[in-house]
Amino acid sequence: MRAWLLTCLAHLATATREDSENALLQTQSSFMLAQKVAVYVQVGSRNEEIWEDLYMCISNVAKSHTRQVDVYLSTVVDNHEKTNFYYQNLSDVDGVSKVMVQELKNRGADVGQFFQQLLATDIGGYQAVLKIHTKTKRYWRQYMLESLCGTANTAKAAIEYFQTHPEVGIIGPSTLTQFRRDSTYSYGSFFCELLECGPGDDNRPIFGVHMDSLTWCWKVMTNSDELPPAEIWTIIAGDMFWVRGACLNTQRFFRSIPTLINNMTEGYVEGSFGKPEHAMERWIPTLVRLDGWTVADMARKASKTASKTNASFVQFSRY
Repeated sequence: MRAWLLTCLAHLATATREDSENALLQTQSSFMLAQKVAVYVQVGSRNEEIWEDLYMCISNVAKSHTRQVDVYLSTVVDNHEKTNFYYQNLSDVDGVSKVMVQELKNRGADVGQFFQQLLATDIGGYQAVLKIHTKTKRYWRQYMLESLCGTANTAKAAIEYFQTHPEVGIIGPSTLTQFRRDSTYSYGSFFCELLECGPGDDNRPIFGVHMDSLTWCWKVMTNSDELPPAEIWTIIAGDMFWVRGACLNTQRFFRSIPTLINNMTEGYVEGSFGKPEHAMERWIPTLVRLDGWTVADMARKASKTASKTNASFVQFSRY
């Protein structure tokens, strides 16, 4: 009798453990299905080649996800025919659920457009958000897009990385994600190659030339003259990245957006620097770190055996 009772208890324990494991798997699966993903696109150029690059990226994100993807596109081109083209083009992408196209003020380049988009949408409702824009420098643009969404599995890897690494708040392209207030770049480096630096660009500070705008923007956001510790200063050069929506859905950030936009450069000025839009390119990932999140970067592995169709082909590093 006792042996029979022990046997029953053993079977019950095994069944309970299996039920718990199945429930965990179902919860994980449901969480994966519940992941809400969005792409925020800023269009400042009518260049067809650039649009094709962005369109391919958006298509890859849509293919990568088990649930449909929302796309928010902004343009500063006052052309309803072109606006309708973007809307129809994106609505036809398989896997895209919602498309919102806005004609916005031409202020602060892609950063100004992005901030205006944030005021009109609920970014906090998304577990993974990709920010991309019409970067005109071809090599730089294509490197960023290749790193972040070059294939469906590259995009899938980024979305899944947020799920498996809940401490990560933002992911930038490898090499272009740089740290520390005293960071510099030099001619001949891969970073400089991407930015198309010249021979005179040697030991140049990443943050130094923007200090006035950095200080002003920080004061607007925090009402403090005390800048954050040097070791957490971060830039994602080129301003394309994956971000967890909650990281940007903060009162401190949102209440400062109207003032920041109003002081950004009107119209696009090529080669300009030291403006609020350049400062915020640096403060966005820095604020994410200041709030306790981890920054990661991603790139494709240089491997003869890894397959481009496999998400494990992507290499992540955390900081």
